[in-house]
Amino acid sequence: MKIKYYIILAFLSIVLLFVPNNVWAQKEKLITVESVVNDEEGNPLENVAVFGGSGYAKTDAQGRFTISIEADSKVILEAKGFETILLTIDEVNNMTKVALKKTKFLYGNEPKVELAFRKSFAGDVVGTVSSIKTTDVNTYDNSGWADDVLTGRTLGMLGSNNIRGLGIGINVADITGSGLNSGNALFIVDGLPRDIESLRLTEIESITVLKDVNAAVLYGSAAVNGVILITTKRGEAFKKKSDLTFNYGVSTPRALPNYLNSADYMTYFNQARLNDGLAEQFPAATIENYRSGNKYRYPSNDYYSEEYMKSFKSYFDLAGEFSGGNDVAKYYSNVGWYSAGGILDFGEAANARNNVFNVRGNVDLKINNWIKTSIDGSSIFANNRSQRGSFWTAASTTRPYEYTPLLPFDLIDPANPLLTGRKNDVDGQYLLGGNTSFLTNPIADSYAAGVVETIARKFSFNNRVDFDLAKLTEGLSFHTNISFDYFTRYSQTVANEYSTYEPVWDAAEDKIINLVQRGKDARPGTQVVGGTTFNRRFGFYGLLSYDRTFSDVHHITGSLLGYGSSLKEQGDFQGGRHAHAGLQLAYTFDKKYMVDFSGAYINSVKLPEGNKGGFSPTVGLAWMINAEDFMSSSSNVDLLKLRVSAGTLNSDIPIGGFYYYDNRYAGSGSYAWNESLRSRGGVASSWGDNPNLGFAKRNELNLGIEGLFFKKMLGAEINLFYDVYNDLIVRPSTTYPSFYTDYIPYENFGSEKYQGLEFGLNFNKSVGDWSFYLGANMLYVTSERTKVDEVYNNDYQYRQGRPADATFGLEALGLFQDQAEINNSPIQSFGTVKPGDIKYKDQNGDGIVDANDEVYIRRYQTPFSGGLQLKLAYKNLTLFVLGEGRSGADTFMESSYYWIDANDKYSEMVLGAWTPETSSVATYPRLSSQANNNNNRRSTYWLYNNDYFQIRKIQLTWNMTESVTKALLMKNLDIFIDASDVFQFAKNKEIRDLRVGSEPYYRTFSLGIKANF
Repeated sequence: MKIKYYIILAFLSIVLLFVPNNVWAQKEKLITVESVVNDEEGNPLENVAVFGGSGYAKTDAQGRFTISIEADSKVILEAKGFETILLTIDEVNNMTKVALKKTKFLYGNEPKVELAFRKSFAGDVVGTVSSIKTTDVNTYDNSGWADDVLTGRTLGMLGSNNIRGLGIGINVADITGSGLNSGNALFIVDGLPRDIESLRLTEIESITVLKDVNAAVLYGSAAVNGVILITTKRGEAFKKKSDLTFNYGVSTPRALPNYLNSADYMTYFNQARLNDGLAEQFPAATIENYRSGNKYRYPSNDYYSEEYMKSFKSYFDLAGEFSGGNDVAKYYSNVGWYSAGGILDFGEAANARNNVFNVRGNVDLKINNWIKTSIDGSSIFANNRSQRGSFWTAASTTRPYEYTPLLPFDLIDPANPLLTGRKNDVDGQYLLGGNTSFLTNPIADSYAAGVVETIARKFSFNNRVDFDLAKLTEGLSFHTNISFDYFTRYSQTVANEYSTYEPVWDAAEDKIINLVQRGKDARPGTQVVGGTTFNRRFGFYGLLSYDRTFSDVHHITGSLLGYGSSLKEQGDFQGGRHAHAGLQLAYTFDKKYMVDFSGAYINSVKLPEGNKGGFSPTVGLAWMINAEDFMSSSSNVDLLKLRVSAGTLNSDIPIGGFYYYDNRYAGSGSYAWNESLRSRGGVASSWGDNPNLGFAKRNELNLGIEGLFFKKMLGAEINLFYDVYNDLIVRPSTTYPSFYTDYIPYENFGSEKYQGLEFGLNFNKSVGDWSFYLGANMLYVTSERTKVDEVYNNDYQYRQGRPADATFGLEALGLFQDQAEINNSPIQSFGTVKPGDIKYKDQNGDGIVDANDEVYIRRYQTPFSGGLQLKLAYKNLTLFVLGEGRSGADTFMESSYYWIDANDKYSEMVLGAWTPETSSVATYPRLSSQANNNNNRRSTYWLYNNDYFQIRKIQLTWNMTESVTKALLMKNLDIFIDASDVFQFAKNKEIRDLRVGSEPYYRTFSLGIKANF
C-alpha cells in the first residue's frame, strides 16, 4: 500500500515542477505577437509551430497565429518541409505576412546526421551509416531505457546491434566499461566512450550506427567492430519546454519451469536405479504417502507455485525534462525515477524493490562571439533491495521432497520447550523447517536471514569548448572535449542467523512429537559491506576542423584529431588505454560527387617498441546519380546514391593482455633436495618473445546503393560488404616442434573473413486522415576461418574453412534399443553405455567413438536477422508495432533442466525417458542415478532450431485535441498503452521462453501519459 502513495506523491511533485511558472507567480509582462504564415507562393500554411520563450501556438487554416511571449524573447517558426526561421518581435510586427521557404532536400535545416566528431548534411554522407532521431520516435514509442532499445530494437530500426554480425575476440570491458554486454560495438555518448546502462531514451536526441571502416576509423582501435553514436538532448534558444512522462505497468512470466512433484520424482528415480541395475530406493507406500499424505510430513515443494510467486510484478516509471534558453545560455535537464517490485510473494522477497533515480543536466554558454562552452553532468542512483539467499538457483536444483519449509504450530505438541523464546515465527503460525542437509534454505532465508541491498552510483561529466576561428579563415574551428565517469557498486547486508527445526513425527498420526533445533537465532544488527566494484573512465579529444563551401559548388571539410581514453576497473592493474591521431578530408562537388579520406594513426600499449604505432587508411566515394542531367526526366526518382568504401583498421582489441610480445616466466612446481628436507618452487618459460608482434587488422570493401522513389513514398537501401580480419593473435603451436611448447611466442597468425548483405525497405503513404508506414530490414552474413593453427587426424575436424562461430560435437544416431545393438556398435568412450543411452556415429571408422569423431554441427550466430516496423495512424490515434527475428542458428538444450543424471532435480523432460516398454516412442534418453557422461555432452541430439520472429513492442497512442490541451495549460498530451514481448512465433517457443536458474523472462503491459507544457 505504501508504494501506491509513493507513486502518487512522486507524480504530483514532478507535475507541480512542470506547471507553467505563471500559474504560481505574478505574470511577467508579455507581448502579443500575431501574423500570417504563407509559403513562397503565398498559400497559407496550417499547423506551423510557433515558439517564443514559454509561449506556443499553431497556425490555423488561414495561416494565422497569435502568441504571447516575453519582451526579450524571439519568435521561431517551424514546419516540416520548410526552413525554420528566427525573428525578433519587431520583425514580426513589421511584416503583414511571413513567408517560409521550402527546405532543400537532404541539405535543409533538418537535424544533421551525427558522424565521427562532426555533423553532416544527409546528402554529403559517404560512409555506411544508419540514424534515427529519438525525438520523432518518442511521438509513438515511449520506451524507457537505451540499452533495452539497442539490444531489442536496433534490429528493428537500425540493423544488427552486433554491427553486421562481425566480431573478433573482444574483452567487452575494453569497450563498454562495467561489463555491459550489448554486442561488440563501441558506444560513444556525446563524443567519447561510455556505457549506456541506465541511460534513458528520453535523454537521447539521436542514435547513429557507423558500420563501415570509413565511417568508424576516427574512433581508432576500439572501433574495429563498428560504432554506435548516441547524442543526448540539449536546450534550444527561445523554445522553453517542460515534458513529463509517466507509465505504470505489470510484467508476467512468459514461461515457468515445470518440475516433477515428490511422488513422481521418486517413481522416476526408482526407474533410474533399475536402469543402472540397482534396487529401487523409494517403496511404493512411501511414494503414495508423498502423493496423497499430509503435505507437511510428506512435502512436495513447488517453488514456482502461487504459494511463493505472484502472477505478475509491477513497476512505474516517471521522467521529466525541461529545457530552454536564449542566444547566450541554453539549458536542459532530465530527472527520472524507475521503481520495480519483485515476483516473489513471501518474506522479505515480497518487499523486494529496485529503484533507479537519474539526473542529467547540461548548459551551453556563449562566452563571446568566437568561444562557446558546454558543461554536462549526469548521475545515477540505484538501490536494489531483496532477500538474502539464492532462491532461483535453489528452485532449479532442490528436489521437492528434501525438507519441509514451514511447520504449523497446530501440528506441534504445545508442551515442546522449543516453542518458547522463538524469534522467527512466520505469521504467528509456523516454524521454519529444515534438516541436517538443509540447515538453511531459500524459503527460510527470505523469512529470517535479513535483507541485502545492492547499491550503485554513477557520475559522469563532460566539458566541451568550441572556438570559431573564422577570423583566421572562414570555416575553421577548434574543439576540445573532456569527460570523466565514475561507477561504483557494492552490497550492504544486515545478516541474521536463524534456527530451522527438523520435526519428529508420531508413528501413528500426523503429529509432531518432537523438534530438533538446527542453528541459532541471532540478530546482531551489524551491517556488512561487500561485493564492491568500481570503474573510472577518462576521455578527451582535441579537434581542428574545417568546413567551407565555395560558390555553392565545392564543399570541403577536414579534421585533425588527437584522441585518448582510459578505463580503470577494480582488480585490473593495467586498465584499458587507447590513443590515436586522426585525419579526415572530404570533398563534394556540386552535391553530386563525394570523396572522403579518413585515417587514424593508432598507438597501442600492448605492442613492443617499434610496433606500437600503425596507420589505418580508409577512403569512401559516393555518387548522387539522381542529380545527373540524364536523370532529369525520371520524375519518380527522388534519390539514387551509389557508395563504395574500402580501408584497413588496425586494432589491439583482439590482444587479450599485456606484454604478449615479451618472454614471460611463471612458477613451475616444487623441487625438493637435501633428502626432501628442503624445497623450492621452480620457474619456467610461459611463452617466448616476439619483438615483431603487431596489430590485428580489419580489411573491408563495402558497396552500397540507396534510393527514394515516387515522391519519397518508397525507400530502399542495399549494402554489400566483404571483411577480412587477419593477423589475429595466437600462439601457433603447429609451426614449432612439440618440445618447444613453453617458448612458442604470440604471433600475428589467424585470419577470418565475413561477407554479407544488408537490405532495407520502407513505404510511407498518407491518404486523408490516414497515414501508413512500413519499414523492414534484413541482414545476411556468412563467415569463414581462413587460417587456423590446428592439427587433427581427420579432415572433418579442421576448423579452417568453417564459420567463425562453428561448434563441433558428436552426431547422434538415436538411442540404443538393446544390449545386442550396443555389442554390434563401435565402442563409445565416455563411460558405461546401456540401452536407452545416446548412440553416436563413428566418423573415422576406427571402431571407437571419442573426441576424434566430433564434426561441425551448428552455427551459434544467426546468418539471417531482420526487423519490421509498422505505424498506422488515423487522426489522433497511432498504432506502432515493432518486430524482429532471426534464422539459421541452432542452440543446445544443455542446462540442468535438460541434462539430468545422478541426484539432479527432475524436470518434465524425463516424462519421455526411455524404458524397455517405451523404447519406440521415447523422447529422452534413459534415466540414470549415476553420472552419465555419455549422454550429457554436446551432440546433435540436444540441438534445437532457434529461429523466431517476435513482436517486440506494440503501442497505441491517443493524442489529445488542441482544445483539451489548451484547457489543461499544455502544449500536447498523449495517452498510451503498450505491450512488450507479447507474441513470439517460433518452432521451439516453449524452450526459448524458458529461463532456468534465474528470474523468468517477462512480457510487459503498461499504461502511461506524456504531457508537454
